[in-house]
Amino acid sequence: MLNQEQLLFQQETAGGLIEVWQKDSHRWLNIDAVVQSGININQPELLVSPLHHAFLAALLFIETPKKILLAGMGAGAFARYIHHVNPAIQGEAVEINEAISVIAKQYFDFPETKWKINIDNIRQWQGKSYDFILADIAEDELTPAWLTSEMMLLQLKNQLSLQGALAMNLLVNDAQSFQQSLITIRKIFKRQTVCLTVPDHKNIVVFAFNNQTKEYSSAAVKSQIVSLSQTWGIDFDALFKQLQSDNPVGSFGGVF
Repeated sequence: MLNQEQLLFQQETAGGLIEVWQKDSHRWLNIDAVVQSGININQPELLVSPLHHAFLAALLFIETPKKILLAGMGAGAFARYIHHVNPAIQGEAVEINEAISVIAKQYFDFPETKWKINIDNIRQWQGKSYDFILADIAEDELTPAWLTSEMMLLQLKNQLSLQGALAMNLLVNDAQSFQQSLITIRKIFKRQTVCLTVPDHKNIVVFAFNNQTKEYSSAAVKSQIVSLSQTWGIDFDALFKQLQSDNPVGSFGGVF
């Protein structure tokens, strides 16, 4: 019925209560009543979440990735969008909750080709040579401490290609927790990092780059804005301006 929320799927799992809801053309995934991902079923190719837009800011710094790893997949919105824009890109998702993989395919149009879902714990994952790794994992609505530990960050760094980048969604409850996480990330990635806040959200995306020799400049990054915006249908100019605001020259958080 129009204008009413419909419950399409519900399952209690070790990772929480999973629900799929729909209202009109909007369908979304909840875990323990917290929205994780969504899709416009009339326009499934659209990237709905501002957080996912923020992840794409990595493309201002790296070449178009050929191989992507999703550490935590939500409902697969990012995979669906990437596959729509560039079907040649290969991707893998590592998801510990099997129910999530089922609903990603059944309700959220997870790509049938070039992408694979692996039911596994990212802490034991052995993949290699990813050009872009997205780490988007939360426990009790916060980034778990193990995800920003030196051991885990070294694992992720070693799984990147030589020119690869890591994008990590940080959800923290205070400035001290954020600073400590950033210090550890910058230690492992030799200070090759940049931070991006997401307007009207508490998320902070930290990008970390495996290439220790590349020089980043605002001019070089800015020169790609028009072509990237046309290719990906995302406002890269707004992302760039936010990056500049969040990472002033000489700041602790950035590569500029």
